[in-house]
Amino acid sequence: MPRLDTLLSFVDVDKEGLVSEKFRKKIETLREKKGTPIVLALDFSPDYTESFCNKKESLKKLEALLLELEDYVSGIKIGLPLLLSLGLDGIKRLTREHTKRYFFICDTKMADIGHINVLTAGLLFDAGFDGIIAHAAIGAKDGLIPVVKLAKKKDRGVLGLCAMSHAGANDFLNKNFLKLLLIADSAGVDGFVLPASRPDIIRKARKMFDKPIFSPGVGAQGAPFGSAIVAGSDFEIIGRSITESSEPAKKAKEILEAIRNAKR
Repeated sequence: MPRLDTLLSFVDVDKEGLVSEKFRKKIETLREKKGTPIVLALDFSPDYTESFCNKKESLKKLEALLLELEDYVSGIKIGLPLLLSLGLDGIKRLTREHTKRYFFICDTKMADIGHINVLTAGLLFDAGFDGIIAHAAIGAKDGLIPVVKLAKKKDRGVLGLCAMSHAGANDFLNKNFLKLLLIADSAGVDGFVLPASRPDIIRKARKMFDKPIFSPGVGAQGAPFGSAIVAGSDFEIIGRSITESSEPAKKAKEILEAIRNAKR
């Protein structure tokens, strides 16, 4: 493994104290108040998504789901499929109605130049998202830093994606997670997204940084419930295990109990 000082040579540190205290306070307050580290990923299989073609009906189902899961989930992660399906007006309705119940993270995996990132982030923040996920691989200068600066002005957060949970991520992305962590931190991100399927990466990041870690890949992608928390993550992102259950609240409660047992 490369020395830390060697890795630092790849990073032009320019974070300027950009971390959003309001964003961090909201996510930590909801987690502590509810006693749950679960972030619900509103991801659905292609078959299930067919039922979301009608925007009005989709919003009704989603609002009912969020009310049902309030006691077991702290945050909501919305990706590009649902964002395109509902549109920004539909997203605004969800965030406006449930902003006190959850924090909302937009997962478009932002990966463009700074100018485009700022334009995109501005629209997403105005739609009510508390934070967004951006690839650290785009670099700090004219990549992450412009959007982090915008987030600070709006009291929102940016999470740096430094590794992923699917098998193909091992071809390149996960091999360079240390460099990506340093790049993301140098840009002043508020936290990291690291896969539950790689507890070694989570443990390394936890030793290096005191920032929130969000971990997808739990449940449907194979990582056991609670495994990322044990490794050092602050939140586990869980989607299909809950959203495609016939009894979402019951399943979420079971998962929360499994996470608590894993921590003992």
